[in-house]
Amino acid sequence: MTLKSKDTETRRSVRTAAPAAPHVIQPACKKPVRAKPMRGPGAHLTTPGALASSTSDEMLLRMHAMAGQPPQAHAKFREEVCVQMLMGGYVQSFVDMFYLTHRPPPVDAAGTPSMGLEPAEMEFLRDQLVTAEHSKRRGEIPEVLNAFESLATYCAEKQDIKTMIFFYEKCLEIARVVKDPMCEMRVLSKIGEGFHSLLDLDKAREFLEQHVAIAQVLYEHEDDSIMRSEAFMQLAKVYWDLGFEYERRQLLDDAIDYYKKYLDCASKASELEAVGEAQLKIGMCYNLLVQPSNALPFIEAYLVSCQNSGHLEGEGKACAELATAHENLGNKQLSIEFLNRYASIAAQADNLINQADACRRLGHIYTASQNFQRAREMHEKNYELTPAVAAGTGDSTAMNSARINVGAARANDRLAVLLSLVKEDFRGLLEWKNSRIAPAVD
Repeated sequence: MTLKSKDTETRRSVRTAAPAAPHVIQPACKKPVRAKPMRGPGAHLTTPGALASSTSDEMLLRMHAMAGQPPQAHAKFREEVCVQMLMGGYVQSFVDMFYLTHRPPPVDAAGTPSMGLEPAEMEFLRDQLVTAEHSKRRGEIPEVLNAFESLATYCAEKQDIKTMIFFYEKCLEIARVVKDPMCEMRVLSKIGEGFHSLLDLDKAREFLEQHVAIAQVLYEHEDDSIMRSEAFMQLAKVYWDLGFEYERRQLLDDAIDYYKKYLDCASKASELEAVGEAQLKIGMCYNLLVQPSNALPFIEAYLVSCQNSGHLEGEGKACAELATAHENLGNKQLSIEFLNRYASIAAQADNLINQADACRRLGHIYTASQNFQRAREMHEKNYELTPAVAAGTGDSTAMNSARINVGAARANDRLAVLLSLVKEDFRGLLEWKNSRIAPAVD
């Protein structure tokens, strides 16, 4: 297009637009300059120090003035803080701050949402975010880590675990870039702990396994045994919860795998009590799978440790599980011996629940062995204990079961008398029916 045709086209467009806009504004030849600086927070702030200095002046006064003000005032302040960061050139800090201040309030463990951010908290978040971004530009890695860790600690105190993890993951990324294994190990522990508290057990396991791998290298000397043990036991707690969850879902093979991992961690941490807990759990799971041969080594080891430490209650639990294992193996006499020990220990500890359980189980074994007199004695003992147990546990079904068991046991005990009457003394049978008094037999 020629210069002349451009001029013609321009005049035509001006004539067409003239009726709607009689006053045509000429284009400016250069960008206008503000006569006075922009007022409000964030004007011409380019460093963390400049941002912080504004707080001590105008914004600090406004923070005091907003005490007790409606939410609209806080929203306005929040908007100004975000704009201030953006105008200062801290774009990433602005993005993080925007999400922190515009998201739904975090919910604590009880399900109660926390209160909104106060102006002082917004100031703290702003300062730490800006410090982190500014220090990162200057290559000041320790300052970046300190800022992000301060933010993570703040979020932990506010029970905002997800955001805490977010900031610790930033720390983890930096620690790996600068190859700082001590910092990496510390941050992995915090992230794993956070996921554990959120019950995200798989994520917790992932980070804490990495934590333990580094701890084994950094804490290889004997002097570091306490720190090494703490790392193992932190991971062990996650394994325990995973095992418990799989056990609850009846996935017993998976539960055993995690209980064995718990046992390994506890052994490496030299936590004997935790070792015993794992041995008992593994044995119980094998009993539920009806694999008594696999259960016995773990339960027997737990029994020995309880006897050595004088742990009477644990010894009783071990005897109960050993009785189950031997019953599944067909060793009824051994099962009876362990149940009698179980009942004796429960009586020493005045544990009515375990006493009743031992008597009930002995009654069933004696019934299976056709020792009906002993079966009746055990079921009657269980029946005597059950009311106190039901009062303590609130389980009324146990009373009904005990009543049925003792009735069946008494019937079995009198079965020989009944059969002799049926075969040899029909008149005596009729008298028994009428009087409800069983005749004496030699």
